[in-house]
Amino acid sequence: GWQYRFPEAQFMIACSRALLDWTVREQALRDGRISLSEKTEVPALLGDAGRVSGVRVRDGESGAERELAADLVVDTTGRGSPLKRLVAELGVPAPEEEFVDSGMVYATRIFRAPEAAAVNFPLVSVHADHRAGRPGCNAVLMPIEDGRWIVTVSGTRGGEPPAVDEEFVTFAREGVRRPLVGELITKAQPLTSVERSRSTVNRRLHYERLAAWPEGLVVLGDAVAAFNPVHGHG
Repeated sequence: GWQYRFPEAQFMIACSRALLDWTVREQALRDGRISLSEKTEVPALLGDAGRVSGVRVRDGESGAERELAADLVVDTTGRGSPLKRLVAELGVPAPEEEFVDSGMVYATRIFRAPEAAAVNFPLVSVHADHRAGRPGCNAVLMPIEDGRWIVTVSGTRGGEPPAVDEEFVTFAREGVRRPLVGELITKAQPLTSVERSRSTVNRRLHYERLAAWPEGLVVLGDAVAAFNPVHGHG
């Protein structure tokens, strides 16, 4: 059944990923000691298996490379981190990897909220029924800034959501156990195409189990342990 709405001391600020990234970036750059290199990549680490002393930086447009010395290098490049390859080039053995894959697939689309629902509209979440004996399918509608809704539908193997715009509303209305989210977006104006992701594998690289690790190198976040986004640990 539906959970009743009730006063709660805890609250959540909902926003788009773009707004969150922009806010963090602007806050960080207020510190004059921090600079930002845009459109760059790190093709190699400097140093050896005993200590990392910096990075080689490549300009994404010109291809020009330069070396950047550092006492501490921190990898927070996320799920697609190249660190395993970079440290291997220094002579560090590959770490053990652990995977748990539920086969979850997500599809997301942003809508313009109807005028009557643009302010103080609740988050709506329809969860799968584990007793149903079929692939688990879910739908979530979350109000974000500028009077928009970000809507995500998901499903496990055999119940994957569509990647095409024309089928998105149908899945939200008929593919999950309750049609509410689908009904809410039926007349809402879509602002984007459907974006589908299969990058939901829970994966951990056990760098901590290596016999030795280079000084001056730290790896954090999804670069070392990436979880299914549904868990909220990304």
